[in-house]
Amino acid sequence: MTNLFEKITPENMFDSGDLKILICYLLAALSGPVPVTETAQLFHYEGISNYFDTQTAIAQLERDGYMVPTETSKDMYEITPKGIALSNTLKDTVSTALRDKVYNAVLKMLLRYKTERDTNITIEKTEGGALLTCKVENLGQILFSFQLLLPGIPQAQALKSQILEDPKYYYDSFIKTLTEGIKK
Repeated sequence: MTNLFEKITPENMFDSGDLKILICYLLAALSGPVPVTETAQLFHYEGISNYFDTQTAIAQLERDGYMVPTETSKDMYEITPKGIALSNTLKDTVSTALRDKVYNAVLKMLLRYKTERDTNITIEKTEGGALLTCKVENLGQILFSFQLLLPGIPQAQALKSQILEDPKYYYDSFIKTLTEGIKK
């Protein structure tokens, strides 16, 4: 017997209902809220399903009680016990390659989402250029914050993009610079 999930292509996944099972599997595997709009975009860009089919599947899963929006955001969804039961039908039939592709792609998306949520960067035009203000939080605690006066908006935008790619690097560098030479 051939595995149905070995040759899934975006155009046939939704018709078979397998997309709904895959979405529930993903929510169950991550065991936490997932931003569904970004998930639909991710499925599209990764070649798993097209954006509109994924959004339709998400709407049907919500309507049928397999997933629910969180209290804090209309775009963040959690799986229900009914959805977990549906996801269990996939465990034995999904190909490892597809499961890993979806899981790893969504983990990257969630990391980016968390980074953007925890890193607040504003840019303000001033007489001397552009003032970049950065505040990085973790679990509601401010890890560090700083302000830099840069020559202009383009330089501030470039630095903002760079910081958002890896705020931990900037935090680590900041700590290393401040503690260099301190005797233990």
